[in-house]
Amino acid sequence: MAFQDLTAADQVTTQITTTTGFFDGGAGTLAGSSLSTSSLSSTQKNYYYNLQYNSKDHFSVSYGHIGGSGSAEQSATVRGTTQAIYKQFYNFTEAEADRLRDGIGWRMVDGTNSTNEVTQSDCYFIVAERLQMKDRLNPGTWTMKLSGSTTAGVADQIYLTDDSKTQNPLFAPFGERYSIVSGSAGSVAVAAATKTYGFFYPDAGLFVLSGNALSSSLPGDAEYITSGSTHLGGGTGLAPDVTVTDSTDNAWKIARAMELGSMTLRSEEQQYIYDYFCRATVQKFNSTNNITFWSGSQYKIRHSDMVSNPQTFISEVGLYDEQNSLIAVGRLSSALNKNFSSEAIVKVRLTY
Repeated sequence: MAFQDLTAADQVTTQITTTTGFFDGGAGTLAGSSLSTSSLSSTQKNYYYNLQYNSKDHFSVSYGHIGGSGSAEQSATVRGTTQAIYKQFYNFTEAEADRLRDGIGWRMVDGTNSTNEVTQSDCYFIVAERLQMKDRLNPGTWTMKLSGSTTAGVADQIYLTDDSKTQNPLFAPFGERYSIVSGSAGSVAVAAATKTYGFFYPDAGLFVLSGNALSSSLPGDAEYITSGSTHLGGGTGLAPDVTVTDSTDNAWKIARAMELGSMTLRSEEQQYIYDYFCRATVQKFNSTNNITFWSGSQYKIRHSDMVSNPQTFISEVGLYDEQNSLIAVGRLSSALNKNFSSEAIVKVRLTY
């Protein structure tokens, strides 16, 4: 066994971004009918629903209201679960300076006040399962089709994507933030300056959707009523029920709109490739510790014709750290002949 120190000139590091379909098995597009609502307790459903595919969690969906409407009043000062959900997501996604400047809620051009930003009183939240999204969700490639109905009960749908292909991101405490707009696969149909459907945080796998913008596009009909786990009526939509009772179930509305629609989504992962060029120069690696190379107690070269022209064969390359601990080893597909009249370079690649 012989050793050779590696220098900076012998190493090349490359960073690449790889993407794959978000859904189980690497699927990039999924019909909403393939999603199912996981079994949760009634207490859990006061906060969120889990959507599963192939019996694996893929999304959690929830609803929040800035004043606590859409949930039961807990006390004179606490309006219920929806207020806690809204504030939790808002404090988590927005920097302190932005919270102090903008107040206590997200501001979006939601179509209710021309092209002026409006503080969102309520939002729907979709959170991607971390195991499926890997490092983060891939911006500029996804399409979310939400299906429901108009107030007249006529089936309708909207297509949403982000504007990362045309706009620079804003930055949240943990990464980038893009606007969610009408369009598909990063192609913008209506710009965020005209109507913003929400904000997309790819590093958190989070979609924050404007209750105002969604309810104006897919309100549902007047007969659509929710009461606990019972869902009645002929139409479905996203106009929230803002009554202060424990019978409202707005989170189920976004879950149902997803189940009736479809989703194209990809996960993203940063990979680092380390290439090490291991050089066997002409003067080195021309002998071996293999017992077949030596003879007798004096360890003389066994074959006399190798005394002035030894022949060795490189079959493995190992990488050691500064403490001389073996950290990686690779076997060549075929042994490489080495002698005093030849040099060899073996490239070792580590990817993770």
